Amino acid sequence: MNGSASKLIAFIAILALLPGLVSCGDSSSKLPAAQVISVKDAYIRAMPPGQKVTAMFMTLDNHSATQHALLAAKGTVSEAIELHEHKHENGMMTMRQVEKIEIPANGNAALEPGGYHVMLIGLKKNLKPGDKVAIQLLFEDNSTQNIEPEVKMITPK
Repeated sequence: MNGSASKLIAFIAILALLPGLVSCGDSSSKLPAAQVISVKDAYIRAMPPGQKVTAMFMTLDNHSATQHALLAAKGTVSEAIELHEHKHENGMMTMRQVEKIEIPANGNAALEPGGYHVMLIGLKKNLKPGDKVAIQLLFEDNSTQNIEPEVKMITPK
């Protein structure tokens, strides 16, 4: 085989390997959101007996180079569970339902009082401090993660 034929074969071999080399990178970007997002400090605010609405808070840490989003939360503790946001607009604090909560790549989304949170609407029973509530989080890729946040008494700062 002459020199140009071997160079051509080497070139073709490199081209054949190129797609595999290009796809090497952050393998976590191929994993479902539920496997790369960790939930920290999840809790549900304890309310006085008879109250039918409360909120759940947490931090969602994204350990991948891909942005993800929380689309919903599900559970049997209440008639409805919705994603909400408190926002300061025109000198007033408003609360509205949102379609999703973005979780930036290699970042986090804080669900906290005065910001994003999960509303539990139409509670089916009184929740007492120390109770744990089964909740399922649904992400944009249809992956799910089960959590059991504790009900906690929150004192204003």
